[in-house]
Amino acid sequence: MKLLFILALALPLAAQLPSRAAIAGSNLDEAAIERGGALFATQCARCHGPAGRGTNPATDLIRSPLVRREETSEKLASHPNATLTKPQINDLNVWLKLLLFSVFSKGNQDFLNILTGDPRKGERFFTANCAACHSVKGDLAGMGEKYDPTVLQSLWLNPRRAKTPRTVTVTPPGITGTLDRIDEFTLVLKNPRREIPLNDDSKVEIKDPLQPHYDLYPRLTDADVHNVTAFLASLK
Repeated sequence: MKLLFILALALPLAAQLPSRAAIAGSNLDEAAIERGGALFATQCARCHGPAGRGTNPATDLIRSPLVRREETSEKLASHPNATLTKPQINDLNVWLKLLLFSVFSKGNQDFLNILTGDPRKGERFFTANCAACHSVKGDLAGMGEKYDPTVLQSLWLNPRRAKTPRTVTVTPPGITGTLDRIDEFTLVLKNPRREIPLNDDSKVEIKDPLQPHYDLYPRLTDADVHNVTAFLASLK
């Protein structure tokens, strides 16, 4: 991720920052990770360190019970040294979740061998379920050289939301745009940014290019996961 490369140049302890494998395996929104990481670097890292480990025990966020219990929103909103919006607080919470995930899953990401599947069976599964949208000579060409197996498996199981925007239509007022976020009260579009209040009369239609991935989840077996990963890893 470009954000991590920038931080690596700017911060002396950047080696402790989450790896690409941690980002892909965390199942967190990558756009929120990028925004939250940038906010953390500019507003928090001076006291809490670039990887949240603090400059002294009192500022170590990784060992903080509040962070581990995900009770940070109220503290961030009332922090004396930061004026943050609710979306910014949400993004920072995502970044903190990633830092914790990176610390507690590091061993598995570094040493686990996941290439135990049959690439021929993976190719058959790919042809039946994935080839309508993806091509081994097109968007997936050379995937086995670009990513290590752990990242590769994480990417196809948890596709990169930042690279695949969702289109949404809201009626009324009859507006179509790129979805940023949605909750029960508000829908936010991006490029350009616009907030649309929602009520009982609102009709929201979301077109998600990643929906075929999610439709696969209920019927995926462990063998399918390892077979497809082995097939993708063979695409050199």
